[in-house]
Amino acid sequence: MAGISAWWCYEGGVQLDGPAVEVANLTKQYRDGTVANRDISFTVQAGEFLGILGPNGAGKTTLVRQITTELFPTAGHVRVFGIDAVSQPNEVKRYMGVMPQEAGLSFGLSVRHHLRIFGKLRGLPAKLASRRAEELISTLGLQEHRDKSADHLSVGLRRRVLLGIALLADPPLMVLDEPSAGLDPEARHDLWDRLRDAHRSGTTILLTTHNMDEAEVLCDRVGIVQDGSLLTLDTVESLKAAYGYQYKITFDSAAGTETVYGSDDRTLVQQVQAKGIRQYTVARTTLEDVYLSLTRERETPAAG
Repeated sequence: MAGISAWWCYEGGVQLDGPAVEVANLTKQYRDGTVANRDISFTVQAGEFLGILGPNGAGKTTLVRQITTELFPTAGHVRVFGIDAVSQPNEVKRYMGVMPQEAGLSFGLSVRHHLRIFGKLRGLPAKLASRRAEELISTLGLQEHRDKSADHLSVGLRRRVLLGIALLADPPLMVLDEPSAGLDPEARHDLWDRLRDAHRSGTTILLTTHNMDEAEVLCDRVGIVQDGSLLTLDTVESLKAAYGYQYKITFDSAAGTETVYGSDDRTLVQQVQAKGIRQYTVARTTLEDVYLSLTRERETPAAG
């Protein structure tokens, strides 16, 4: 069971005030001098589904591990429902369910036993742990696999079990680090449905991902991280509008396939037709278009 921490149990009915997560001027520098996070600030409102998007190595996992109290920040602070994550880590853990990017299951234990054992580790009484295990087996569609050991489960089913462990104590906040990593398309969409269900029930979700579709489909707001810095954070539609990328036209030219972006599709069509081009494709832009524009812009060396 290496890689999964024992988390305290959340006692439902407790009045939680303020934002679910507040990150202020967060910087993390490792002993070798590597700066993984650079002056990051953002807020996750209670009930929100917020995604942090970025490539592997962008600093997403380091950011998450500071929120879940596994790492201490070099500078800045993290608060969860107003509680300081550095000075009161055990209190913070009571309100949080965590699904780490890399976590092992014990291949000698069945699905049911995993959920029962981790329920007890979360502080649930034995009978309640058993009841929650059975509820989650049903909720997550694991009935046919309840008595199978983890080594007989697919990657997608193992991710469902990990999600179940995060949900055991019915936490008001879930922090998920690359939850669909390694999943095939069918398993990924199945996981998305489970996350939507949790969100609809009122759970606040903070998710990291490098999957553009995942961020666009699931999240209320999306932040883009590169080289340890938060480049922007807003709704997908607002990001598109801010960067003038509501629509795009793709066409073939002597230079190859070209794409032109703009906020108005008719204006784009007129621009392309003025060049004598009659064959083109008009489409609404995606989060990936905004992401590529922002990250490439940052990679471009400044003049002089």
